[in-house]
Amino acid sequence: MGPGSMWSELACPWQACLELAWEAYCDDCYPIGAVVTDPAGRILTRGRNRIYEMNSRHGRQPGNELAHAELEALQAFPYGSADQHACSLYTTTEPCPMCMGTFYMSGLRTLYYGARDPWAGAVDLLGKTWYLGHKPIRVHGPQPPVMENLIWALFVEQDCRFHNGKLPDGAYYERLGGVLGEAIALGRRFWESGEIHSLRQRAATAGEMFERLGSLVQ
Repeated sequence: MGPGSMWSELACPWQACLELAWEAYCDDCYPIGAVVTDPAGRILTRGRNRIYEMNSRHGRQPGNELAHAELEALQAFPYGSADQHACSLYTTTEPCPMCMGTFYMSGLRTLYYGARDPWAGAVDLLGKTWYLGHKPIRVHGPQPPVMENLIWALFVEQDCRFHNGKLPDGAYYERLGGVLGEAIALGRRFWESGEIHSLRQRAATAGEMFERLGSLVQ
């Protein structure tokens, strides 16, 4: 990527998260990636969604609903040799209740997420009970601005691919549509145009994907 490109303007943790999300997408898993960084922004651990991973090197069977990106990154954290209180979790998508609880109990204090999740996002659990309210947690999201529409467009295009161009009926897309209507429209557009399929077929990098699709998301 050349100087001044959209990709080069992303902070390194976000680049890593998108690389992992794109890897997951290309493996027919949900496009979610996460990293843990130290106070200087250096990446300590990485994780990506592996729920439907077919050729797992991690000893998991496809369909393991616990194989979430944030959980993988947090489980790999070097507890005992790094100060978790000073570290941060970055994730492309707002954590679900399981991942939010794991983050809270991990000892990390700062969370960055790229896209809201109107269906399973659980940031609002903070402060709902005494235990989930007494730690000094800092949450930043959604950010950066292009991330939300791009991540959800990948989700929607993937769902169209899995269902022969149609999105499943029901409460899931009704809820998403009320918050992320633009992203759903983009996902449908990407499915119809074949742009994401083309990028996947030629083994494009996450940076190439982000440059191409991000320019259309703006």
